[in-house]
Amino acid sequence: MPQETPCNIAIVDDNRMDSWRLQHGIHTWFGGNNLPLENITCFPDGSSLLEVFEAEKFQIVFMDIIMNSLSGIDTARKLRDTDSNALIVFTTSSKDYAFDTFPLHPFDYLVKPCSQERLDYVLSEAVKVIEAPEPFLSVRVSRSVYKIPLRKISVVLSNDHFVEVVMSDGNCLLCSMTFHEVETSLMNHSRFLMCNRGVIINMDCVSSLSRDKSSIIMNNGSQYPIRVHGKTELITTFTQYQISRMRGACRL
Repeated sequence: MPQETPCNIAIVDDNRMDSWRLQHGIHTWFGGNNLPLENITCFPDGSSLLEVFEAEKFQIVFMDIIMNSLSGIDTARKLRDTDSNALIVFTTSSKDYAFDTFPLHPFDYLVKPCSQERLDYVLSEAVKVIEAPEPFLSVRVSRSVYKIPLRKISVVLSNDHFVEVVMSDGNCLLCSMTFHEVETSLMNHSRFLMCNRGVIINMDCVSSLSRDKSSIIMNNGSQYPIRVHGKTELITTFTQYQISRMRGACRL
């Protein structure tokens, strides 16, 4: 299993013994597979992680859910404001919170006590994602061509004779190309969904559906209506994608 980039991992858990066991298991897997591991940093609570956290600082974050101060879910919500790419693996002694973590797009969900075999599988899958080539979208802006990593695209909107690409950090690009050109490129990737005419969303950037399921709410709070024709199929596609992102919950 090739891995060129050393992995930097964070463990957030207020139980020192659970944190130590997880750290030992991670070292065991990386050592057994002869893969580079840059560092494992342990944090006793979510606040201490957020004090030093910055985008792309950690490739994997193992996050306990039930903690005495800031919960793992609240910590992850703040983390996502800074980094949409970190692989979050929730760890807890209860199965009850699995579906509450969906809006935060976790990579997996481990129930304590976690076996080494289960941890090995999660780490193996995580490394595959980390080392996978970064897909991108080529767009024309004036006379220049930009390559935008797909993970950084939140929404694509048809805007008269232009296409507006809204980034997950809030920045926008007004592209001199047709919506059909962008649609052809993006719809080959499962993370993108055309929820309405002239609107393509990145499902990794979705917070939830509205209560009446008439619109999609993005992480930044913006909403986009779901077209009436084919609405059931669209909601099914979105739900299935969310579940597939939460593979761990399906194996509990």
